[in-house]
Amino acid sequence: MKFHPERDSLTLELHARPIRPVRAPLRISHIGFGTGEHGGDRDFEDLVALCLKFGTAEPSADMKHFTADLGPFTVKWERHTEFSTYTFLREESFDAPFEETVFGLLPADWKEAKFGEVMVAVHLAVADGMETPLDPNKLSRWFDGNEVFANRMEKANRMEKANRMEKDWVEIYGDLRTHDDGFDRMYLRAGDLGQELLGQTVQRVLELNTYWRLSLLSLPIARENSPKLERIERGLARIAAELADGDPNRTDESLLDPLAQLSAELETIIASSSYRYRASTAYFEIVEGRLRQLGAVSLNGYIHLFDYLMRRIDPALRTCWSVQSRQEAISKRASRLSSLLRTGIEVKVERQNRDLLDSMNRRAAQSLAIQRTVEGLSVVAISYYAVNLLKYLLEGMVKAHLITVDPTIVSAAFLPVLVIALWFSLHRLTRRALKKPDKDA
Repeated sequence: MKFHPERDSLTLELHARPIRPVRAPLRISHIGFGTGEHGGDRDFEDLVALCLKFGTAEPSADMKHFTADLGPFTVKWERHTEFSTYTFLREESFDAPFEETVFGLLPADWKEAKFGEVMVAVHLAVADGMETPLDPNKLSRWFDGNEVFANRMEKANRMEKANRMEKDWVEIYGDLRTHDDGFDRMYLRAGDLGQELLGQTVQRVLELNTYWRLSLLSLPIARENSPKLERIERGLARIAAELADGDPNRTDESLLDPLAQLSAELETIIASSSYRYRASTAYFEIVEGRLRQLGAVSLNGYIHLFDYLMRRIDPALRTCWSVQSRQEAISKRASRLSSLLRTGIEVKVERQNRDLLDSMNRRAAQSLAIQRTVEGLSVVAISYYAVNLLKYLLEGMVKAHLITVDPTIVSAAFLPVLVIALWFSLHRLTRRALKKPDKDA
């Protein structure tokens, strides 16, 4: 059998970025760096440098994900299209979940030299035990008094057994705010889920934190482009109004230059933002998928995670989609105006061509009339010289006593024949010359 050349790579794609089983209690520091589509090599060099610092075997260059135990903590690295993520995990007990973090165990020089801009930074603390209620005062201190959302993950429960008890649920708390150290904070309380299911839940929570922020990267672009689009739209409206006025003193060519400038500026905006809008849409769909997979239900007295996210993400993305639609509408309007101007210019050019052809036809008729006149004069002139030559010939022959005729009478007799023959010869040559281009074609 002959297998498809991409069969193995497609199979491996199903096993890419595997879920790492984890056990509570657990501290996690998760960081996402924006590297762009061409920053993979430098990002990989940073990963290799981190492994060398802790004496761990470095990964191979073709890896897109890598997990290693570095001693004080475990690192999980993933390379995506335009960003990479580092997840640092350390299994340990704690009383204050965010006073000490795994990120603090990283070498300072590595953190300072790390390539890429930090887009996502979150500390996640996973505690075990659901027996005692969580003290609201503690929760408020952990999140610096900010408004906190709280949810219970029930879908994780249903994935195991339909008859599990409350101690097997997972509760998630967070404020989705950046704290003084530059990190967001999230707190999970996990029951007896098992390491696989807890690892899956942790990964989805981290992905949710990563992708909701990435989905909003197009919002600053939309805000920046909105005034530019408004100015372009006003410029196109002015051109359309001038075009509709039909001012005889205005030429379509005078509107073509400003229209071309506005169209070029618009295309620049579209080229620089279209990818970002499409990426935001894709990231938002991942956020929605992760929220459905988590299956969170609200706890009494706390806001729901879905509501907490969507009350800002949804309006922000609708703003981006609105700006994207506005760009496309303005582009179509500019295209229509350009077509109208080109049509007007083409009509004028065709009118000028028609007038030019009419002028050429008139000049050709005049040339033909002149040619006919010149042709008649040519027959007279040639006949005059031919008769004189004949007369000179006859006079010479008479003086030589070769003939005995009157040269004047003979020349007069040949004059009509000579004129007619010359006229027919010139007329035939003229007609042949006029017919020659048609025959060549």
